Amino acid sequence: MPFTDTSFTRFASVKTLLNGLFDYAGLFPPASLPLPEAMDEYLVHRAEPDAWMLGPFVLPVSRLAELEAIADRIPDGSPVPLQLLPPPAPDAAAAASHLAQSLDTVSDFLARTALSVDVAGFEWRIPEDGVQDAEAAMAAVTAVESAFRTSAFASVPRHLEIHRTDAFTEQVPFFFMALAAQGNPALLRAKIRCGGMQAGDFPSTAELAAFLHAAIRTAHPFKATAGLHHPMRHFHAGQQVWMHGFLNVFFATTIGRAHGLHVDGIQAILEDTDAGHFHFTEHGIAWYDLSATVTEFIRDRRTLSLSIGSCSFDEPRQDLRDLGWLTH
Repeated sequence: MPFTDTSFTRFASVKTLLNGLFDYAGLFPPASLPLPEAMDEYLVHRAEPDAWMLGPFVLPVSRLAELEAIADRIPDGSPVPLQLLPPPAPDAAAAASHLAQSLDTVSDFLARTALSVDVAGFEWRIPEDGVQDAEAAMAAVTAVESAFRTSAFASVPRHLEIHRTDAFTEQVPFFFMALAAQGNPALLRAKIRCGGMQAGDFPSTAELAAFLHAAIRTAHPFKATAGLHHPMRHFHAGQQVWMHGFLNVFFATTIGRAHGLHVDGIQAILEDTDAGHFHFTEHGIAWYDLSATVTEFIRDRRTLSLSIGSCSFDEPRQDLRDLGWLTH
């Protein structure tokens, strides 16, 4: 969605960060809104001046029938973009056929519905036994990509993720190498969950840094979801856990790539809790004395660090206003 002049940001680098950044995940914890309420909220946000920051509506494939039941809430005209989540497969051996069935379900839904919706993308998690080593990762990703390429959604972006096991940091490079080997970065992308309802759902900064480092080294795009509805890393007293900040993630990615940072350098940016160390300027962005140009930031937002999923659109906007980076 193009920029508008109704939301004021001081620098183009702020607009670069925020443009289409937030995929709306109001159905998911901690918001966990009923579908009618979540859709109503999404449609309200689409009509607001800040709509240029908003991405698609995130919806499990299993809830498509519920979407039909609220058809009267979705106006004709500009279609609602859907980011769809097919259900997980039990194991890697069943992954391709399981996913193909889900894609057929979506295709059948679109063929029969009169709803004004479009499929903007898919998100799917590879079974836990799918990336134990380089060979397994290659086989799993190839099978999944084959299911997409032979479906009605061959030209629709898909985001794949892997389970966070004890071997996550060792498996992440296998995963990204398998993704890169498909030669299809415009459509086949990575995904990482950065939070959840339990403390164990939050990856450590070392795990997240390993993921970002692998994405940078393979120049492979990704999105991040869950637990990222605040810009800065902070401690959440209710869950007794450190939550990642989306500003940390995007600065770590672009500055990490621009300066060829190792994992520990990326991790240091992810761990910084002081907003005063993060700077938007007329020339780009900076963290301490490390900087990247607006051109570099634009490129990475378009081709590397694509978006985040957030259960709230209001909370990140208000935080950005409080920090002075977004006003009206």
